[in-house]
Amino acid sequence: MISGDDLLRVENLNVSFGNTQVVHGVGLQLKRGETLALVGESGSGKSVTARSLIGLAGSGSRVLADALELEGRDLRTLGNSGWRTLRGTRAGYVSQDALGSLDPLRSIGREIEDSLRLHTKLGARARAARVLELLEAVGLDEPALRAGQRSGELSGGMRQRALIAAAVAMNPPLLIADEPTTALDATIQAQIMELLAQLCSAGTGLLLISHDLAVVASVADRIAVMSAGRIVEQGPTAQVLGTPSHAYTRALLRAVPSGQPRGTLLSAASERIEVNTPIPAPTAPVPEDAEVLRASDLHKSFRRPDGSRFEAVRGVSLSLAAGKTLGLVGESGSGKTTTARLVLALETPDAGSVRLFGAQWSSLPEATRRPLRPRVGAVYQDPQASFDPRLSVGQLLTDALSGGKTRRPGPWRAETAALLELVGLDPTLASSNPRTLSGGQRQRVAIARALAPKPELLICDEPVSALDVSVQAQILDLLDELQQRLGLSCLFISHDLAVVRHMSDTVAVMRGGRILEQGCTEAVFTAPVHPYTRDLLAASPTLSP
Repeated sequence: MISGDDLLRVENLNVSFGNTQVVHGVGLQLKRGETLALVGESGSGKSVTARSLIGLAGSGSRVLADALELEGRDLRTLGNSGWRTLRGTRAGYVSQDALGSLDPLRSIGREIEDSLRLHTKLGARARAARVLELLEAVGLDEPALRAGQRSGELSGGMRQRALIAAAVAMNPPLLIADEPTTALDATIQAQIMELLAQLCSAGTGLLLISHDLAVVASVADRIAVMSAGRIVEQGPTAQVLGTPSHAYTRALLRAVPSGQPRGTLLSAASERIEVNTPIPAPTAPVPEDAEVLRASDLHKSFRRPDGSRFEAVRGVSLSLAAGKTLGLVGESGSGKTTTARLVLALETPDAGSVRLFGAQWSSLPEATRRPLRPRVGAVYQDPQASFDPRLSVGQLLTDALSGGKTRRPGPWRAETAALLELVGLDPTLASSNPRTLSGGQRQRVAIARALAPKPELLICDEPVSALDVSVQAQILDLLDELQQRLGLSCLFISHDLAVVRHMSDTVAVMRGGRILEQGCTEAVFTAPVHPYTRDLLAASPTLSP
């Protein structure tokens, strides 16, 4: 619903930190009941722009604007007290990191109740009733139970809903949602977007910050595209997505894997990672079409704190041919990562077996298995969490190249440089700590480390889910090219159906610890058999406005 009432007006917004200007001349308008999506890559200035609108640009920031108005009120005149009142009553804010935004020591109910206690005269009983009403409104089951739980006891989707409930507790006319669905499953993502759409239908103005054009296409009335701190294109959703005028917007659209056939390059030529370094063949190449992986009737359960057992994997069977990619998709908690850990022999199955390269794997003693481990590499969603923070890039790669015998890069300097060049990185980054690198650079280092022992099988567990669409495109193109040149086999795990469809030869759909459907990727995507697969595909966002 779009009314004629201007809710938010921003003209010539500029934001600087010290001598560095990060937002340049931004102009935005938002009406009541309207959704404006601000899209672009990380570092484009989206979040700083959004936070500047509610007085949260950050320590040391300098915010200047010709106009900064909410409901006709000049926000440039507000002091700290005024900003606090505005954020509690007239503007709500939902961040990407719900876990980090919620107090881990307090219950969800107490968290939501805060704004009611600070900004209303409601008594304790009325506030408690309002909390339950809000939790129910955002679609949380058993609101009374959830109100008493802490953030760590909730799933990602539940935490995001709780954060939205806290943000809208005072029915603010403006809601700013900064990447509220990044890294969420397709079904949970769709639920969150539907919830935001319902709030707009009730008259809330929504400024949605995202790097995902496919997500915003489903809810946005207008899109503003941001690059290097500037708005480079702005207009109705259908116009921006259908006939983009700026080269940057066209590059973002091209990078979205949805509908892009297997083998199609996603990244722009100027962004593409060229793999020109000679690549040594795997130590023991597997014959083409040979079976690299076979998992048979795997079962794995874990003990809960109350002593009961939770079955994470129930009767999973998979197979993967040499040189091919098997995509494993499903919601968080479906058992995908546990299955990967069973394949890697990081967990022991309660029942069933894993065979790699035609031989037993899961039943071997670790002492027997250890010399064989270089044949299997792994790339994870959060490379930084898998790196030793004390080590430089060169030390990390030296450790992998030497099989853990040394971390002194000296004797391995040439091999380290070759690995970095292999994944499109400058060899001079060997002396850097991964913390100083961008997300895309860190993921390339993770891929280089996984390739160091010359594996034949690569396990990729959500390797691009937290990356911008353009950086994601570069990494997917890199993995595709490396697979072709090295003859790698790949188990590719993701909740993103568009990515899996683009990368996989075959696909298996997982839910509740079980494989519900598997087969040729195009057959599963074009003619799904199981109702859950159909629901999953229906929930997956597309670029159709």
